[in-house]
Amino acid sequence: MSYIKTQALSLDATATSMANSISILMENAQQCEANSQIIANTSLVQCCALMIAAGAAAIKPAVKQSSP
Repeated sequence: MSYIKTQALSLDATATSMANSISILMENAQQCEANSQIIANTSLVQCCALMIAAGAAAIKPAVKQSSP
């Protein structure tokens, strides 16, 4: 092989490897984004549930007095 063909083959292999790496990185970034949205939504739901539970615990039911 000539020097130019060898250099072109090396450049093609490098470009393919770089494209593969970029696609893996983008897939990882999308998965991380999806996971962070799930965590944020879960945290919000948990906070709302805790606020409702705290509010419900603060409300005391009326005690009926028995007639003598």
